[in-house]
Order: sequence, then C-alpha cells, then structure tokens
Amino acid sequence: MQKAKILCMIVGIKLSQVTGITIFSCICFANFISVNLALAADHIVAKKQSNELITNQFSNHKEVIAKKAELGEKAGYILEKQPQITAQTDPSVPANSSPIDANKLREDLSIQPLFKVVPKKRTYQPSLTFASPSAFGATWGDVFFGGSAATAGKARKGSPDGSLSMGFGLGDARQIGLELGYNIGSIKNFAYNGTFDLKANHIVYAQGNTQIAAAVGWKTFAQHVKKEKVRPSSGYGVVTTYSLLKPNDPVNQMPISFSLGAGGGDFRKDPATTAIFAGVGVQVHPQVGIGMGWSGVGFNIGASFVPIPTIPLTISAVGADLTDNSLGGTVFVLSIGYGFNFLPK
Repeated sequence: MQKAKILCMIVGIKLSQVTGITIFSCICFANFISVNLALAADHIVAKKQSNELITNQFSNHKEVIAKKAELGEKAGYILEKQPQITAQTDPSVPANSSPIDANKLREDLSIQPLFKVVPKKRTYQPSLTFASPSAFGATWGDVFFGGSAATAGKARKGSPDGSLSMGFGLGDARQIGLELGYNIGSIKNFAYNGTFDLKANHIVYAQGNTQIAAAVGWKTFAQHVKKEKVRPSSGYGVVTTYSLLKPNDPVNQMPISFSLGAGGGDFRKDPATTAIFAGVGVQVHPQVGIGMGWSGVGFNIGASFVPIPTIPLTISAVGADLTDNSLGGTVFVLSIGYGFNFLPK
C-alpha cells in the first residue's frame, strides 16, 4: 500500500512538470512568433518602398530634363536663325553688334523643378507566423521585447499567467545572422524560471518579390530554475518563404509567408519523437495579418495588428492547440511585441 502511494506521488509530480512545460511553451512560443517576422521579413517591403521612391524621383527628373532639352533645342533654333532674321528685317543693326550668349539664353529659358523630394517614412508590417518559428531572424542592430498573457487551459485550474521575452541580433542574414533570446516563463512566479534561445538564419534567395530564408535553432540551450523544471532543450530547423502577391498595389502589396520545419521538445507531443510543424500567413490589410498552422502538437490560428504603421509595435492574438491534443489543452494567448534597429539609416 505504501509503495502504491509513493508511485502515485511520483506520477503526479511528473505529470505536473509536463503540464507546466506545455503551458509554458504555448505562452513563450506565441510571444516569440509575435515579434520575429515583423522584424526580419519586412526587408523586401522596405526595399520595395525604396525602389518606389527612386522611381518617382527619376520620373520627375526625366520630365524636367525633357522640358529643358525641348527649350534648349528651341533656343538653338533661334540662335541659328537669328543672324538671318536680323539681316533681313533690320539692316540698320551695326555689323559689329554683340552676339547673343547661347548659354545665357538657355539659362534664362530653363525651368526650375517645381517638386520637392520627401523621403517616404518607413512602415512596418504585421506578423504572419502563428504556429511555427520563422526562418527570418534578427541581425546586427535589431532589438526586440515582448510580453504575453494566456488563459489557464486544462492545467492551471483557472489561473491565467504570462511570460516575457527579449532578444537582439548579431551578424548579417545575407551571410549568417544570429538571434539570441531570453524568456521569463511566468509573471506570477517571477524569476522562478528563465530560458535562453539561439537561432542562426540565412537568406538563401532574394530575387524580385520573393525572399527565402533557412534557419537552425536551439531552444532552451541554457536555463535557470527555482522550484520547477521549465522545459526540455531541443533543436529545430525551418525554411520560410516571403513574397508579395500584389507588388504593384499602392495600398497593400499583400505579403504572404509559408514556413515548414521539424524539431523536438516543444514541437512534439511524444518526447521520444521529432515532429513536423508548418504555417501560412497573409497580410489582408496594411496593418492586419492572419494565419494558421500546425505547431507539431496542435492546430493554431491567429491574427496580428500594427496600430500605428510607422511604429514597430505588433499586437497578436492566437488560439493555440485548438485540436486539444496537449496536456495543457486549448489556450488563448494575447501578445504585444516591439522591435527596432538602433543603427543609423
């Protein structure tokens, strides 16, 4: 009888730890994805905006140059005909009169540009990943912060909790970019647990309106704990595409993102296996993105919103594990992320 009680206690402790890991991963993962793609995958949109500015400037300059050339040709024509006209219509003009200065005449006939070039202010896009990490990541100069709150689910018995995340980037994604993140797993039990994540990302293709990135990551490569175990350490790999469905649309170029990857730890239901995860997201409005996908454990669906397009603040709402596969069950997560690059532009 005594052995049976001890066995039950051990099973209860293990179940408690696994349940805690599941809820923690839902909160931190939602926070992680809310600030990631908004930082990195907007390079193609920023490049597009820059090209639009250059094109507009070039078009305006072409118009002015064409006008000047037209006036110059007319001035040249006048100069060529001037001696003949003078001789025929006004014979009283002295032969030694001063010739007309061609350069001065062209300068007098020139038209100054009537436009002023104003650089287009940078705008930011909503997140498009809600079920998997993105292969796009932070690079040198990028810094991000985020916070999440989640419902209790099946594990915490009516006790919602939250998490905090922060990180920065090193290197250059065109070569190798490194992203280092730190997560605080519980706001209620602040400083009881914390984990460190690392991701190496590289843009493998960038042509026209499409970019493709690949990344490998190591979630929880280090951790500190107090009274509880946070979650297992695990590696993963992911490929993400990012393209514009309507590149010539002046309002919404409609970016769309696809991700596919595999990993262990938080991405799997069975600790002894490796799971596949995938996701898709699309920007339906310049400030709104929606998406869905398989997290490796359950089906997720979410939406993100950028309140002010010129400020890199993203608000995301995610329904995690809607299929109720995990021990923690279905949870709803609200996240706020802010990311910026401190390098001069």
